[in-house]
Amino acid sequence: MTASTEKPTADALPVETRYGILLENLAVYEGKVSEGATLAGILDSHGVCAQRIAEAAAASRGVFDLRQLRPGQPYSLFVNGDGQARHFVYEISAADYVVFDLAEPVAVRTASKPMETRLGTAAAAVSSSLWEALQNQGVDPNLIVSLDEVMGQSVDLFHLQPEDRITLVFEESFVEGRKVGFGRIRAARMVHEGTVFNAYFHDDGRGGGYYDENGCSVQRRFLPAPLKYNRISSGFSRRRLHPILNTYRPHLAIDYAAPAGTPVLAVGDGTVMRTGYDKHAGRFIRLRHGSRYESRYIHLSRFAKGIRSGSRVQRGDVIGYVGQTGLATGPHLDFAFYRDGTPVNYHALDSPRQKPIPADQKIAFERDVTHLSQYLDDTESALMASKPSVEDGSDDS
Repeated sequence: MTASTEKPTADALPVETRYGILLENLAVYEGKVSEGATLAGILDSHGVCAQRIAEAAAASRGVFDLRQLRPGQPYSLFVNGDGQARHFVYEISAADYVVFDLAEPVAVRTASKPMETRLGTAAAAVSSSLWEALQNQGVDPNLIVSLDEVMGQSVDLFHLQPEDRITLVFEESFVEGRKVGFGRIRAARMVHEGTVFNAYFHDDGRGGGYYDENGCSVQRRFLPAPLKYNRISSGFSRRRLHPILNTYRPHLAIDYAAPAGTPVLAVGDGTVMRTGYDKHAGRFIRLRHGSRYESRYIHLSRFAKGIRSGSRVQRGDVIGYVGQTGLATGPHLDFAFYRDGTPVNYHALDSPRQKPIPADQKIAFERDVTHLSQYLDDTESALMASKPSVEDGSDDS
């Protein structure tokens, strides 16, 4: 099996090490894994004997699954002056790689390149939608989705007005000077109908959260919904025609239509009261959130790993997956929420806010606010400066 076109790297010899390998008297050949290529095929094409290939495969067990070689991923082969392959390095990702030392005895190890985190910024004025405004600025789609968790309980992000503004500070990951991904949003500012809403992330050592400039949480105790991607197929109702039983009965829950396998999230911190199976509900989970609240998740395909009675979960943890078990006409989540033992319409619930910044964290939080506010101010100022000036419309004639 041959790989894609390769070429010796011209500047390999002057470099002291690569992937932790000393380059003295070694030439480096770079390539990319071809469709259908295997480790055996790649090494065989470079004259590695069958016995050494077998030893490399054996040494990889428990370290790297050879079936995980992916087309298009880079690799490097290190060859000595006699033309013998001494090392093979496969890049699992932009940061992670696996090294096959082909000298006797053959050894396999994984390692990672140093990753650097920097702060990036973006700002946009909304014309048609927040999504379009930020996409036009090159903001990662996953960051845009996470904005609902950061600002969605302060501002209705789906009903913004023209000239509303958003400014973001977020983490960017770099490996060897190349951007390879994004982290969390560190700060956000929304100007909505002239009112300014700020959110700053602060890590208190217990997971962290988002707060306004005064240290009050901008997040509610419970998530807006138990799914990230959803469509309400049936709302909370005192009288609904059951789609299977064909009788009218109360539906004191909300049905979220979603593809089978969609992750289901715990809407708040709590304890698993019960997991089980019922001929009507299918697989279900009941969570207790403190002394007043309970949530129930019905028709699941399966439970997440570790979810059992007595387990502790945190807000946003994956607890199960959408399914069609029990009496269900299609894959969906039947979600019910109770306050003091009485079912309530979750979408009408005035969810209590999370706790404010703890007293012992205030000084550290204020440092975060000062630091991140400078990024927000500078980025917002640049956005405003880039807007075309409005002419006064005076007549020159």
